[in-house]
Amino acid sequence: MAASRATVVQSLSIALIVFVMLTFVLAVTTYLFFRQKFDAEAVAQAAGVETTKAKKELEAAEADKNKLKQILGFPEEKSVADIEEDVNAIFEKNHEDFNKDSKSYRTFSEWLLESNEAKDKDLKSLNATKAQLEKEKADAVAAAEKRHQELEAQKNAKEAEAAALKKDFDARREEHETRSKTLTEEQQKAFARAERLDLLDKEIAKGEDLLSPPRQARFKTQPPEGRVALLFEELRDSAKRIARQNEILGDLRVADAKLQDTVFAATPADDRVDGFDGRIISVNELDRTVLIDVGSTGGLRTGLVMRVYDPGNERPQAGDNKAVVEVVAVESGSLARARIRSDAVGNPILPGDRVATSLWSPHGTFEAVVVGFVQLDAEPKQDLDRLQELVERIGGRLEQSVSSTTTLVIDAGPPRSPGGVLERAAGWRAADDARRDKQIKEARRLGLRVVGIDGFLDMMGLDRQILDANRLPPIGGMKAPGPERGVAY
Repeated sequence: MAASRATVVQSLSIALIVFVMLTFVLAVTTYLFFRQKFDAEAVAQAAGVETTKAKKELEAAEADKNKLKQILGFPEEKSVADIEEDVNAIFEKNHEDFNKDSKSYRTFSEWLLESNEAKDKDLKSLNATKAQLEKEKADAVAAAEKRHQELEAQKNAKEAEAAALKKDFDARREEHETRSKTLTEEQQKAFARAERLDLLDKEIAKGEDLLSPPRQARFKTQPPEGRVALLFEELRDSAKRIARQNEILGDLRVADAKLQDTVFAATPADDRVDGFDGRIISVNELDRTVLIDVGSTGGLRTGLVMRVYDPGNERPQAGDNKAVVEVVAVESGSLARARIRSDAVGNPILPGDRVATSLWSPHGTFEAVVVGFVQLDAEPKQDLDRLQELVERIGGRLEQSVSSTTTLVIDAGPPRSPGGVLERAAGWRAADDARRDKQIKEARRLGLRVVGIDGFLDMMGLDRQILDANRLPPIGGMKAPGPERGVAY
């Protein structure tokens, strides 16, 4: 038992020694293990630090490389070899004059800087030259502008001077045209007067046969004015004889009417045209008008009736006209347009034909004196107002008494009944008969023309049938008259 116990103790001691040794070995082993572990961890930690540092340096280098690539303008994924190849190609292609041995970015930059400095210097020189040229240009422009203003001022002055000269020229031209027109009219008047004087001289020469033998002997040696004086002497003597004969005829008013008609029928008619008032210039057959030269259209009115005569007969009978025309327009100071109221196919109106009227004279006023009782229609009342209106329509006027300015005396005769028998009208007195006789005698003394009422209506282109309608026809609508009739004296 004891042996077993010792054995057990010995076994336990051995086991304890083994345990202790194993524990020591384990401790040493563990210590070594952990020491190696700690050393490995320190090494690993140091390696990690180095790795991190290397990685950071690598990343910094990569960033610097990418930054350099970015600065150089190359993408990050491009390799250095490719970049070098591209740079060499760029230098060879675009910068042949870059001949540095080291073709790097720095040398290239220095070369560019030097080139830019040289170019800047050249540019400054060019800018200086440009500034000088700009200044010279500005000076030239300023000088040109100043010259332009001077020229513009000169131009304006010249234009103003030209405008003044033109205005003065226009005024002088207008004055010249007015003067030329006046001179032309005066010349035409002078030609017309000269022509009429020639006609008058010829007519005066025809008066030799009308003179008494003693006066005929003196007539040939007298100038035109002396011949006219002789003719007037003869006329005054004839007027005295005619006045005496007319007094005898006046006394026949108490005699039988047939006797008076017989006496008047036995009296030779000498109703000649005293002178022509114009001549036909042209004839327009399309609109049936003629252009008349009257010398001067002063006082001429539309509606005036003129008779046309052959130019060969210098003093025709008033009734021997070839046509009748009516003035429709005054075209100038000497020309008038007239429409043809009546003409003959066998004896047409021709240029050169003469025209005459007793109702108008250039620059004169037609003055008529009416004596007697005016009856223009079938009614018994007097129509003096209507006759006055007819006279005023052609620019004339009625006067109360005969004078040296009287153009025509219209003898309406005493009042008559519709049957033609003499009667005493209301308001007609013996004094009216006396006035009529006195005015007619004064007209004979002055050598004035006296016409009956029908003769005057013929001069106006009217007849009693139109006037019976108790209205005046419009101008331009009067009938074409026939030969004058009803001439009293």
